[in-house]
Amino acid sequence: MVFGATIIFGTSLSGLVALFMLKAWEDRRGVTIVPGVRNALDVYALEARAFLVSFDEWIAHLPSRSVLYARFFVHVTAMSFARVARAAERGAHRIADRVSLKHRFERRETQSDFLKKVSEHKSGLDSISQVQK
Repeated sequence: MVFGATIIFGTSLSGLVALFMLKAWEDRRGVTIVPGVRNALDVYALEARAFLVSFDEWIAHLPSRSVLYARFFVHVTAMSFARVARAAERGAHRIADRVSLKHRFERRETQSDFLKKVSEHKSGLDSISQVQK
C-alpha cells in the first residue's frame, strides 16, 4: 500500500516538475506548444473541477443518505425474510396435515370401562350445573 502510494506521489511530482519546466521553456522562447490541445485540456480541467464540486456536495449528504439506504435495505430484507418464513410456515402446516391422522379421524366409543365411567360422571356434573344456572 505504501509502495503504491509512493509510486503515485513520485509520478505526480515528476509530472508537475515537467509541466513547470515546459512553461519556463515556453516563456523564454515566446512559443506555445500545441495551443489547441491546451485549450481542450483547459475545458476538461474546468469540467473536472465542476464535477468535483458537485461530488463534494454529494459526499456532504452521504451520511444522511446512507442511513436512509441502510434503513431501506433492512426493511426490504425483513419483509423478504417474513415472506419466506410465512411460506415455510404454510408448507410446514401442509406437511403436518398430510402426516397427521386428523383428516381421517373418526370418533368411536371408548373401549375402556374407566373412561366410560368418567364420561358418565362428567355428563352428570354438566347436567347438574346447567340446572343450577
